[in-house]
Amino acid sequence: MPAKDAPDITANTAPAQAGTADAQVPPELSAEKMMTDNFLLLGVIFFIFYFLLIRPQQKRVKQHQEMMKGLKKGDKVLTNGGIIGTIAKLEDNDIAVVEIAQGVRVRINRSAVSEVLDEKAGEGANDN
Repeated sequence: MPAKDAPDITANTAPAQAGTADAQVPPELSAEKMMTDNFLLLGVIFFIFYFLLIRPQQKRVKQHQEMMKGLKKGDKVLTNGGIIGTIAKLEDNDIAVVEIAQGVRVRINRSAVSEVLDEKAGEGANDN
């Protein structure tokens, strides 16, 4: 015989809980909480991409543009194609005449200059 104080374990309590949706979803998994967590994660990923990829690339582009504006006659330059030469003349806004050997001049776009070399780096390159 069961004790009088013992609860009835044969009673089905599932239909009583099925009627309310809040009882099934824990408060830490609510839609608002998940959406804020997703936006926070997207924000963190954006800042990581900005500081590791976008910002350094913008700095390199700005430095290259300043270097192109600062080109002058007599600068020893390295082109994107790997040719080392001396700027003989600057034409218009975007054309530079580069002497790559004695008497050999080529016209290049200023954006094709990858860097301005030191005086020592270009020595011997045009001594044929």
